[in-house]
Amino acid sequence: MKKKLTIDGMSCMHCVNRVYHALMNISEVTSVDIDLKTQIAFLESNKTIDDDIIKSAISNVGYKVTEIEKIYV
Repeated sequence: MKKKLTIDGMSCMHCVNRVYHALMNISEVTSVDIDLKTQIAFLESNKTIDDDIIKSAISNVGYKVTEIEKIYV
């Protein structure tokens, strides 16, 4: 499963690093790719992850998910 996340509040690579590690700490997540300029992250997982778990993980490191879109491949 792949999801596109729009994340508010990232301003530097340190922010990207924090979000990356927060998402990778979710056990079902297999990869994360984050673009600082667009503030968009692409998340891949081996199982379905509830959006609230994703939002909570990012919120816990100080950022806000403004949109989650499921990508159909």
